[in-house]
Amino acid sequence: MLSKLKKAVSQNKRIISNFSYLSVLQLFNILSPLIAYPFLIKALGKETYGLVIFAQAVVGYLVILVAFGFNITATKEVSIHRDDKNKLSEIISSVLIIKTALLVISFLIMSGVLIYIEQAKNYETLFFLTMWMVLYDVIFPQWYFQGIEKMKYITYITLVSRVTFLGFIFVIIKSVDDYLYLPIINGIGALISGIISLYIIFWKHKIKFNCQPINKLKYYLKDALTIFISSVSINLYKSTNKVVVGAFLGMSEVAYYDLAEKIINIAKTPQNILSQTIFPKISSDRNMSFVKKIFNVSILFNILLYIVIVILAKPIVFFLGGVQMLPSVIIIYILGFTVPILAMGNIFGFQSLVAFGYVKEFAKVVVIAGVIYFTQLLSLWLTLGFTIISISIINVSTEILTTIYLFFLCKKRKLW
Repeated sequence: MLSKLKKAVSQNKRIISNFSYLSVLQLFNILSPLIAYPFLIKALGKETYGLVIFAQAVVGYLVILVAFGFNITATKEVSIHRDDKNKLSEIISSVLIIKTALLVISFLIMSGVLIYIEQAKNYETLFFLTMWMVLYDVIFPQWYFQGIEKMKYITYITLVSRVTFLGFIFVIIKSVDDYLYLPIINGIGALISGIISLYIIFWKHKIKFNCQPINKLKYYLKDALTIFISSVSINLYKSTNKVVVGAFLGMSEVAYYDLAEKIINIAKTPQNILSQTIFPKISSDRNMSFVKKIFNVSILFNILLYIVIVILAKPIVFFLGGVQMLPSVIIIYILGFTVPILAMGNIFGFQSLVAFGYVKEFAKVVVIAGVIYFTQLLSLWLTLGFTIISISIINVSTEILTTIYLFFLCKKRKLW
């Protein structure tokens, strides 16, 4: 038994290493906002804090645009050509050029959209400063480090940056009047992280940045388009939840929903880490028996994780936000269903359909899921009206239907 375990560890040493670094990275990305959460709720109040989260949700739409599916397609391309410097130069240069163009478009969109957002009036500066999220997606090429399966770089960079600027939050933000410092601090941290990561790519790894011909840019744009369409659908309804809550129910409700979502995101972290770690290997090896083994382990783990969430939800919320944030507990119970559902959907979707080349089928499912979500949302608006509970239930039902259809397509393609 011990010898088999040693052999398994030896054969999957790179995967285990990347999983470890990704674990640290993802956990800190999620835990760092929670560390500051009690302090920020007290300093800013739930109304102002909810406004900051609402701005992030709006900017989240533009992050989807700039990401453009490259987190999947560029990772795959880098993984395949990791030993070819010229090809890597072409991939990285093309993606950065496209993302920079999309960044400019995003600023133009934000300038126009702010006119029509009632909640943004007198808070335009907050929304523009929150655009640091979009800039970060451009200059911090996590997809490159995932593709070469060397996650230690971005883990070190992120940890140093986040710890430093987490400290600034506690020192600088003292009252509700300091709310603009929050996106400024995050933006400076994002800028430094991006500069360091680009330094590693272009100087340490000797990758050259070259202007690319239009046909190359079109190729990578077209390659990512299918994933972008699916990303729009799936991320659109995830971002829309907070936007709808803010627009129809108020900023306090945004704070309730955001706390619940932050806690659920912690529970989703292991599956996300696993997904990012094994995707390059599955894309390269296309070993379905390996995928099925991962499926069995991840489902059991995530079901147990949901049980833990139900037990600990109330004390965690009380610890983080006090009595005023207890309405988040029922939202946690509901959104918690998505933890095992996401695990199944991830295996059927990314690790099966996408990794085995059925990208269009995957995109089709996610587009349909987006249609289902917005149909439910519209029906609710026209009939019963919105509540924070009903919006949460729509989120869960959409994930369930998406997972069922993904499994149906896997069976149809004889992957399962």
